Amino acid sequence: MIQLKKSLKNFLLKKGFKISKINNSVIQHDNPFLAVYSKFNQKSFIAFDVGANSGDTVKKIKKVIPNASIHCFEPSKIVFKYLIENVKKFPDVICNQIALGSEVSISQFNEYSWNVLNSFFKRKYTTSQIVETYPVEITKLDLYFEKHKLRYINILKTDTEGFELNVLKGAESIFKQNKVQFVLVEALFDENFIGQASFGDIYNYLIMNGFSIVRFYDFTYTNDNLVSRSDVLFYNKNFLFN
Repeated sequence: MIQLKKSLKNFLLKKGFKISKINNSVIQHDNPFLAVYSKFNQKSFIAFDVGANSGDTVKKIKKVIPNASIHCFEPSKIVFKYLIENVKKFPDVICNQIALGSEVSISQFNEYSWNVLNSFFKRKYTTSQIVETYPVEITKLDLYFEKHKLRYINILKTDTEGFELNVLKGAESIFKQNKVQFVLVEALFDENFIGQASFGDIYNYLIMNGFSIVRFYDFTYTNDNLVSRSDVLFYNKNFLFN
């Protein structure tokens, strides 16, 4: 039987398929929001969607956790209109047309012809063009958290095209208080944007603040078949919601 299994695995491997054992732990689910929900035991679920774009992440969260309260941040004056329209059926979604970063400031924001590339940084390589550059207000997550008298965040998702470390550094105070349970961050492994932080910098910062990696999702690759980006879920075992 063992030899038969080995022969089958080798046959499939030659055909481009690989057999691996499925991890039945819910926290390892292919859907990161189901993974997060497996550790949910509070009365209300609070999510932050930083770089909300037109609301795709909101819909994904709501599909898994219908009663989730979601705070969205989308600085693009063009995309923000679509975000408002797409989430208007959810009364417990708060949309903010500002950015989150490491300092309170105003910075120049690049609007691309393909809006998923919108960023404070310029793209290293792309066929898309910058259609407009304009000033955008930036605040810190710590200040927003305090202003809105929040007690915790179940998941902080940040997909900000190279600006992720800035967003995370703006949450330093609540990280130290263990008020964030999960972080879902876009990790860039090659230079997608000029001036972006490395994944190593993001990893070190989150590990330093008590987080551990749960898993990676949705790898994309360069033309040379090297890893370009992925989404990474981090978990804080010392999370406090009181």
